[in-house]
Amino acid sequence: MLRTLYRLLPRREARQLILLTCWLALAAVLHGVALGLTGATITAFLADTTGILPWLSALLAAVAVFLVVQWIAQMIAFRVGSETARALHVRMGDHLAGLPLGWFTPIRQAKVVDLATTGVPQIMSYPALLLRPTITAVVTPLAAALTIALLDWRYSLALLAATAIGWYTSRFSGRLARTVDARRHAVEVEATSRIMEYATRQPVIRTDQRPDDAGDLSRALDEVAAASRRSAGTVLPGLLLFGFTMNVLFACLAGLGVMWLAQATLTADVLVGVLVVAARLTAVGSTGAELAAGLRLQRATLDRIVEVLDAEPLTTGRPAGRQDPVDCSGITVHDLGFRYDDGALVLDDVSFTLPDRGLTALVGPSGSGKTTVARLLARFWDPTAGRVELAGRDLRSMSAEQLYAQLATVLQDDYLLDTTIGENIRTARPGATAAEVTEAVRAAGLEAMVAALPGGLDYPVGPGGSRLSGGQRQRVCVARALLKRARLTLLDEATSALDPENSRLVLDAARLLAERGMVLVIAHNLETIAGADQILVLERGRLVQRGTHEELKDVPGLYRKLISAGQRF
Repeated sequence: MLRTLYRLLPRREARQLILLTCWLALAAVLHGVALGLTGATITAFLADTTGILPWLSALLAAVAVFLVVQWIAQMIAFRVGSETARALHVRMGDHLAGLPLGWFTPIRQAKVVDLATTGVPQIMSYPALLLRPTITAVVTPLAAALTIALLDWRYSLALLAATAIGWYTSRFSGRLARTVDARRHAVEVEATSRIMEYATRQPVIRTDQRPDDAGDLSRALDEVAAASRRSAGTVLPGLLLFGFTMNVLFACLAGLGVMWLAQATLTADVLVGVLVVAARLTAVGSTGAELAAGLRLQRATLDRIVEVLDAEPLTTGRPAGRQDPVDCSGITVHDLGFRYDDGALVLDDVSFTLPDRGLTALVGPSGSGKTTVARLLARFWDPTAGRVELAGRDLRSMSAEQLYAQLATVLQDDYLLDTTIGENIRTARPGATAAEVTEAVRAAGLEAMVAALPGGLDYPVGPGGSRLSGGQRQRVCVARALLKRARLTLLDEATSALDPENSRLVLDAARLLAERGMVLVIAHNLETIAGADQILVLERGRLVQRGTHEELKDVPGLYRKLISAGQRF
C-alpha cells in the first residue's frame, strides 16, 4: 500500500510520506530494543541486583529516545495525513477534468462520489493513525527478538519464527477482509446511484410515482446493511484465528523455556525475562492484527482510486497516421466511427462537412447516433475510427482551451450553475457588456420571463436550475450560446421544451448564429429542419442521405418517410 501511495502522490507529499515512514521505523526499532532491554533488566534483577544498573541505564536511555522519536513521528503523521488527503483530492479533480464525458456513467459517477466523500478521508487515516501501529507490529518484534539474543540466542530465533507465523496469519485475515470489501463496495455504489437518482427524480416521483421508486431505494439500502453484516461475519473468523495463533505461539515459547530449563540449558531468571517480552509482543501483534483488516479495506479503497486515475484521459497531440485535409475551412468529418466500451457500434463510416457559415440539421430515428455525432464534434468523446477536423486541425491535436473557445452547446442534459440567471448566461463570455447580455436574452425569448421574476437577471436559479421550468432552463442555455458567438454551435433538441412562439424565437436565433458561424441542430420539428442549409440523415449509425429539404422531400428514402409521419419525427 505504501508503494502505491508513493506513486499516486506528488513529489513533495511523497517525500513527506517517506520521511514519516523512516521516523516511524526508527521509533519501532527503539520500541523493540526497549522491550528487549526490559527483559534483560528483569533477568539481571532476578539473578543479581548488583548487576542491574547498566541494564537499567540502557533501558531508560532507550525509552527516552523512543519517546522523543515517537512524538516527532506522530506530529509529522497528522500533517502528512491531511496533506495526503488534499493531494489525492486535487489529483482526482485534475484527472476527472480531463476524462471524456462518456466515461461518466451513472455507476462511475456514484463511485467518484463515494471515493471523494468517503474513500479519500479514509486514506487520510492511514499515515495519520494506522501506519504507526502497522510498522510497529512488523518491526518491533524483529528488533526485540534480535535484542533478546543478548540473553539467549535460541529464544531470539524462536521469537523470529513466531513473528513470521503471526505475520502470515494476519495476511490471511486481511485477504478475507479485502474480498468481502469488494462485494460490499459494489453494493454501496449501487445504493449511492439509487440515492442520486431518487434525489434528481423528485419532481417526477412526487407527481407520478411508480410503485418501485421507493422500493428500489429501500432494497438497495437493505442490501448495504446485509453486506455489512456479512462483512463482519466473514472477517471475524480471521481475527479469531489470529488471536488463537498468538496464544498458541506464546504457549510454545513458554513450553520451550520449560524444556530448556529442565535440560539445565536455561536459567529461570532468563525465562521470566523472555516471557515478559513475549507477552508484550503478543499484545503488539494483536493490535496490529486488529488493524490489518482495516488496512486491507483501505488498500481496496486505494485500488479504486488507482482505477479512476488510470482511466485514459483525452490526449492532446498530433494523432498518428493523420492525413492532411483537403478542405481547411469549417468542420470536416472523415470516416467517423464510434463504439461504446461494451463494443456496441453507434456510428460507422460517417463523413460530412459543415461549411464556415450555415445551418445544418441532423435528423434520423431515435437511436440512429445523432447525439453521439454532436458529442464527438464537442470532443466529449474521441472517435474509435476516423477523425474530426476544425479548420484543418484534428480535434485531438487541440488543447481543451483552444477547442472550447470556439464551441457553444445547448444539449438535452445541459446544466445550470447554482447562481443567478445573468451569471449563468455570462459564463459564455464573462467580459460581455450589459447590452450584449440583454440582446442574448431577447433573442432567446427570455425577456418576458426575466421581467416577471423578482430581481430579473439577478434571480437565483437554484442547484442545476431547479427553480426554473425545463423550458426556462433551455432558453437560458440558448441565451448563453448566443452570447458566446462561437465558431461552432451545437443545438441538441434546443426547442424540445418550448412552446411554438418561443421555438420560433430560438430558430431565428439559430439562423442568426448561422450567419456568423457553423450551427448543427438536432431536431424533430419540421419547421426547424426545413429552413436548414443542409440536412444530414442518419440511420443505424450511417449517413444515408444529405441535401436540402427541397432536394430530399420527394426522393424515396428515409427522409421522405420521416416527414410523411407528421410535423415531428
